[in-house]
Amino acid sequence: MFDTVRLKAENIVVESIILDTLDAKVTTYLDKNTGVITDVFTFPCGQIPYVKYNSSTFVLEVELSIPIFLFGENISLLTSKDVDAFFTMLSHQLRNELRVDIDRSEWKVKRIDVCWNFNVGSKVTDYLSQLSLMKYPRKDTVTYNQTETVIWRNNSSRIMFYDKEKERRRKDAPSSAIQQAKGILRMEVSPSDHEIKDYSVDKRASYLLTKEFFVFITRKISPYLVFSDTRELTMEWLKSLNSVQVAETLIGFTSLGKAFGYATMKQLYRQGTFSNRMKLLEKSPRTTTLSPLEISYSAIN
Repeated sequence: MFDTVRLKAENIVVESIILDTLDAKVTTYLDKNTGVITDVFTFPCGQIPYVKYNSSTFVLEVELSIPIFLFGENISLLTSKDVDAFFTMLSHQLRNELRVDIDRSEWKVKRIDVCWNFNVGSKVTDYLSQLSLMKYPRKDTVTYNQTETVIWRNNSSRIMFYDKEKERRRKDAPSSAIQQAKGILRMEVSPSDHEIKDYSVDKRASYLLTKEFFVFITRKISPYLVFSDTRELTMEWLKSLNSVQVAETLIGFTSLGKAFGYATMKQLYRQGTFSNRMKLLEKSPRTTTLSPLEISYSAIN
């Protein structure tokens, strides 16, 4: 449901005695507007890999992958109960490490990644190939790593699909994690600031880290995750014919047959030529039928 988030809370006072004990990177600068010398601390905090604290504005920020924070990996999908557990665990860690109490209602979202795992078995590559050919309104389609990753994006948002197993292998994940990721086509959505504010004007995390926001974002995408039957025109298939001209004839005859019907086409050919063309159909490229990618909303209650 969600992966990486960046949250901020305002009016949070971390005592200097606590800050002095942290193994933090400290950046000091002079605020030109106020003339105040400000220290900005960045550091890990328990299981939270990134915390940023501004000693003048009293703004505390955290960035983390929620499933990694909870489960130690980001393959498992969250449920609504897991989100509750996340806020509780986050509060406990900050209280223990920084001696601050932050209620979930105080957090605002700076980044939120919406995600879903489509379990498609051996067809991950087939889906990615089709997604790479598709267009999403007002977004460019970009591919990486020989179509292992497909992104629909513009300047403000993106929708990314990738092979989760291959991503885990590239990151040298444990064999158990690689096995867990097998057959998963991963979708990750980075909504635009406009979309986030359209749902929650002040970007409250308690409103956004919910099933309702997940549905709000993903239901816009679902109509574009429907696929037509496709023929796999691969180099292996072309080489098997031993002739580009044969491939051109086969593709042209198949297209005409689908458009007008082979019974009609038979009337336009000499009998021997038509028989040869029909035999040629046995060498047609494999047709791939992909089911729509569907999200099980009942699984995240």
